[in-house]
Amino acid sequence: MSKNNRLIYVLIFILIAWLLILSFRPSGSVSRQEIINEYTVSGFSTDFTKVVEDNSSSVVSVNADGAVLSGIIYQQDKEKVYVLSAYHGIEDAGNISVILGSTYTIDAELVGYDVFTDLAVLQLECPYQVAPVRMGDATKLKKGEFVICIGTPVSLDYAGSVQLGMIADERLTVENSISLNYETHEYYLDVIELSSALIPGYSGGPIMNMNGEVVGMNTMALDDGISFAMTANEIKIVADRIIASQELVKNSFEIKGTYIKEMPNYEKANLNLDIQTISGLYAHKVLDGSLAAAAGVRPGDVVLKINDVALEGLNSYLQVSYLPAETYIFEVLRNGETQLLSIENND
Repeated sequence: MSKNNRLIYVLIFILIAWLLILSFRPSGSVSRQEIINEYTVSGFSTDFTKVVEDNSSSVVSVNADGAVLSGIIYQQDKEKVYVLSAYHGIEDAGNISVILGSTYTIDAELVGYDVFTDLAVLQLECPYQVAPVRMGDATKLKKGEFVICIGTPVSLDYAGSVQLGMIADERLTVENSISLNYETHEYYLDVIELSSALIPGYSGGPIMNMNGEVVGMNTMALDDGISFAMTANEIKIVADRIIASQELVKNSFEIKGTYIKEMPNYEKANLNLDIQTISGLYAHKVLDGSLAAAAGVRPGDVVLKINDVALEGLNSYLQVSYLPAETYIFEVLRNGETQLLSIENND
């Protein structure tokens, strides 16, 4: 082999070795620019900001005799706009106004309310096209899911503020009480539990999922920092009936329980239930004085049907809860046997 050929081979070997060295870089030496690009591409914040951007104009502030709370644009019928808010914030108000954006203020009229769900429906005249919210299905929520709250905490200076939360429990039944005509009424309420406490003023504002749908409305909080929201499913039933000027009656079944379809098999076995049982509401508690208690429903029963409506989940329970009837028939599974229990409605 000639000297020149050997030199060429040596140069080729050196070049290949140098290229291999350049192509190898330890993982710890990634440049700062590449790290920034990685987070930009991931779009972690983009999903949240888009939900806020698309829905902020559908959330309003409500001024009730100087008290500030939040609301959502629910419907628009020509120049009539219907806004939903929390009743406890405007219960005794003489003058109510709604603020769209940061300055556009319109007088509002309270057209109806429901003290049990803490829902108020306001009506206002607006010559402009507004953007009603999109209502979602709270039964599709999952624990650990991110949600966004938009509202007006503290004062109008903070209108349109945003708070990020998480679903702590997608369906929680809490016991509540209100005073009507000097009488205390106890009842159960199906709510969404949020992982963080909301600042006062967010009441009446929406809980939105990452699709930008309203799945609940902020309504109450406990002293230990737990916040609750009414489900969009119940809000729709109540609001639609109020707007349609229909009589609003909710039957006082007051059963606190777990839907069988949500139970794992080991829990069914622990409760001495046939693991083949796939529908119904297992009653943990039945409130004294309720229709269910008067009919004879008791803890440990599986309520399969009420007036032939099968209890598959929250939607079916709400459906029958808002259906007026003269008699209520409960089909229950007790100790492996099906029984029919009935009660006359004297209301």
